[in-house]
Amino acid sequence: MDEHTQIIEVAVPLPLEGPFSYRVPEEFIGRLEIGRRVLVPFRNKIRAGFIVGIGGSELIPSCEMKYVWDIPDEDPYLSPGLWPFIRWIANYYLLFPGLVLKTALPPGSDRKSKPWAIITPEGRQRLKELADEIRFLPDKLIKSGSMLRSELLAVVSKEKLDEAVEHDWIRIEERIARPRISLRKKNLPELLNPIGTSSSCSEAPHQLTLHQQAAASTLSEAIEAGGFQPFLLFGVTGSGKTEVYLLAIQETLAKGKRALVLVPEIVLTPQLARRFLMRLGGGIALFHSGLTPAQRLDEWRRIIQGKVNVVIAARSGIFVPIDDLGLIVVDEEHDPSYKQEDSCPYNARDMALARGKLQGACVILGSATPSFETFLNAQRGKIRRLDLPYRHHAGAMPTVELVDLKLSKDQEKKRAFLTPRLIEAIELAISRKEQVVLFLNRRGFDTFAQCRSCGHVFRCPNCDISLTHHKAGRELRCHICGFSRSAPPLCPECSNSKIFFGGVGTQKVEEELTLLFPEARIERLDRDSTRKREDLEDILDRFRKKEIDILTGTQMIVKGHDFPGISVVGVLCGDMSLHFPDFRAAERTFQMLTQVAGRTGRETDSGRVILQTFDPEHEAIRLAASHAYEDFFERDSIVRRELLYPPFGHLVLVRIEGNVEKRVEAKALRIGRAARILKGESKDVMILGPAPSPRRKAEGRFRWQVLFKCAQRDPVRKLVKGLMAEGHFKGHGLKIIVDVDPIDLM
Repeated sequence: MDEHTQIIEVAVPLPLEGPFSYRVPEEFIGRLEIGRRVLVPFRNKIRAGFIVGIGGSELIPSCEMKYVWDIPDEDPYLSPGLWPFIRWIANYYLLFPGLVLKTALPPGSDRKSKPWAIITPEGRQRLKELADEIRFLPDKLIKSGSMLRSELLAVVSKEKLDEAVEHDWIRIEERIARPRISLRKKNLPELLNPIGTSSSCSEAPHQLTLHQQAAASTLSEAIEAGGFQPFLLFGVTGSGKTEVYLLAIQETLAKGKRALVLVPEIVLTPQLARRFLMRLGGGIALFHSGLTPAQRLDEWRRIIQGKVNVVIAARSGIFVPIDDLGLIVVDEEHDPSYKQEDSCPYNARDMALARGKLQGACVILGSATPSFETFLNAQRGKIRRLDLPYRHHAGAMPTVELVDLKLSKDQEKKRAFLTPRLIEAIELAISRKEQVVLFLNRRGFDTFAQCRSCGHVFRCPNCDISLTHHKAGRELRCHICGFSRSAPPLCPECSNSKIFFGGVGTQKVEEELTLLFPEARIERLDRDSTRKREDLEDILDRFRKKEIDILTGTQMIVKGHDFPGISVVGVLCGDMSLHFPDFRAAERTFQMLTQVAGRTGRETDSGRVILQTFDPEHEAIRLAASHAYEDFFERDSIVRRELLYPPFGHLVLVRIEGNVEKRVEAKALRIGRAARILKGESKDVMILGPAPSPRRKAEGRFRWQVLFKCAQRDPVRKLVKGLMAEGHFKGHGLKIIVDVDPIDLM
């Protein structure tokens, strides 16, 4: 029998194409709204889906389409403009829209149903009659009236349960849990002030430099005009980029629009949030993985309800449901943390530009060391460049002194890369009651453990790297998968006791500093010393208050912190990231060295940087020391142009992962053969591999990869799409990741 019915399109957060059509029971028609969560039958389960389209009343054969099971009485999860953005991302990155939707949603919003055992009225009656045949039911089920079927089967046999169902004492029903609301307290309760309430705005706008005035004026005109306009705010470290962001945000709010600010690391959010609160007052939301799932869901709800006008977020914030978006700021846009590498690869920096274009918003990409992609787009006129070439206090950039570690005297007596020149600089700073930052991008005490007798190196059984020695507890730990074991007294290969611990990590640096400077207050900032979020904030707060004299750490100390008391920055070994098998290695090294050098001299001209290196003539080292970004860009671009590496070419990386290396290798070889057959005689696309990944094994999974490279974007996308259409990226027991515009080739 045919009937007229209301039809809706529902997106389900699964790795599927979608959306899917469902009929709507009459009692739910008044609650239809784009973005609202619905519960629908899907693959023998009740699943959460989201309305992305509402059709008219159509004549549909009743047997061909399922009905919506329920529409919870909740606010929408998706704003109307978010689904088109998700579809755009899926198309660009060659992903299923449902997978992107799952990535975008806050935790707890996409649950599937579970079978529950529910006592029926007939069962209640039998319980009142104290019938023997129903006394097997546990007290928990009798008191609550319902219980997860799996929990019930843990205390009751399946035969007994089947008998109760057959007699209609119990029925089994699919139910889906509803996300709970967070009642959390935040470290920054002022963020909860709704829009329009008065919060103390204790910070007045700073006195602007001429270049800041020019940048702010240009951005003001763009925001006033409306529409998509992208900018690169290219400013040296300490030039006052944040002040320009704040002025642009205030201009956006005055226009009745909202702003999204992306930062590369969670560690930056408290500092930035406090700065914004001092200027803007309430109505600010934080959104990042450091929050609990309930907190993230709560922030998501506040955003979509319009209770906030500025969102500060890590990369996942690119999906927050804001339709009246007037401005997107991507701070430190060069940072690789904006790229997600797992089963749903995307780059939040690039997606900020895409979302700005879709929603007609102004986009600011800010950095002292822009990514090559962004800088080339600025050169070609696709992005308008705004320069802040001087520090806001009009002082000079810090003096960078190169120290050649090969020529340093007393090589054997050197203590954790602490050369005489660096020790002298630290002593002088401490005597003047100034602060020191020491940078070494290696955690732990020693970076490897090796037997001196047979040469055996202790390696992680799950990953293709050596284990790092952590002196506390005499522990060997993997910094990829977290595997750990105690350091054995004997070599497992030859039973010799000559175990040697080599290399230098931040823990060893901290210990040596304590011996050299017993009167100094010394702290370490890395993933090991800040396992709890409050530990991180405590260290940064004490350093800001000058309760710490020497702070040593990994790249966490590079990430945009503004501490005016730092007079000396020591880079203990500037070569750590230079010789990786990756065409971006020099770019990353230059960026990291420039950023860490920029931590000093931010309010005076007294900043001094001691940059220690084994390769002082390398262009990345030498040009970072002279703060010559554009010279470095031109020099490093020569090779990239010739080899068609980004930004002068386009890459798609296909990585095959699995527990059995022979199966991974066989699948990679089949993909490589199929790609070359499909490519035919065309010379547009180069196929590199298949070959083992530079990091051959990670987290227990073997990894092979095939890299596709092309001068133009369309031919390489067409080839990869062809392989997908022919089913070559499917494999039982294997994980195959298609990474468009990869950042990490390891």
